[in-house]
Amino acid sequence: MNARMLELVVGPLRAMMRATLWWSIGLAALVAGTISVWPAFKGSSGISQAIDQLPSGVVQAFGLADFGTPAGFLRANLYDFFVPLLIVIAAVVLANGQTASEEASGRLELYLAQPIDRRVALLCRAIAALVAIMAITVVLLVAQLASDAAVGLNIDTGYVLSTIILCALLGALHGSLAVAIAGVRARPSIVLGAGIGVAIAGCVVASLFPLSSVLAPWRHISPWDWAFGGNPLDHATELWRYAALAVPSVILTAIGVFAVARRDISGA
Repeated sequence: MNARMLELVVGPLRAMMRATLWWSIGLAALVAGTISVWPAFKGSSGISQAIDQLPSGVVQAFGLADFGTPAGFLRANLYDFFVPLLIVIAAVVLANGQTASEEASGRLELYLAQPIDRRVALLCRAIAALVAIMAITVVLLVAQLASDAAVGLNIDTGYVLSTIILCALLGALHGSLAVAIAGVRARPSIVLGAGIGVAIAGCVVASLFPLSSVLAPWRHISPWDWAFGGNPLDHATELWRYAALAVPSVILTAIGVFAVARRDISGA
């Protein structure tokens, strides 16, 4: 990356600094606050027995299996729904803010009045959003490991790392979808609605489709199943799961980059 492109990445990063900080603080607080109650659940046979009375489909759908274990506790309270969804929303919001929102407000038009290739500008803004998500993920990982050590929640660090990386890749996938849509049509409401809507739909498919014998096979169309179908807090994650999230992210970003060059940039 040359100095020109580096500046095109650093500029949007500066603009996202405050949002990145608040997303990082919020997720770290969520993780620390949730893990702080682990001692109350550790080895609690009563809660485990109560959960065992629920239908097996409900237990699996809501990530309640082995709730009394470290992996089950983290899965049910954080990594089955809340943390991945928040990272996805952060990715979509940040990507939208640096692409469609900038264009709709007219700021991108002034930016591109300089001798800058619009494809390079959009690509650099997508990279900046990815770097912001990586920063949020690093803070999340530090908060997770520090909280684990503080309350004595013993779980394989490699499994935790894999799970958080998968959350980041899931966020990057939906963020790249936002970039692709913004490249085709810079309507912030459409970008936000589509990015977050697809994420929620994917979560519903992965969580609820297994409850039906007819729909169960279709759960594999969901990126959430690609990410967490292998129970990464319990088992080593297969390499194809990382690729299944990363490769479409690259393709979607490329679609947005090439699409933006084939249309006019709108003004405010």
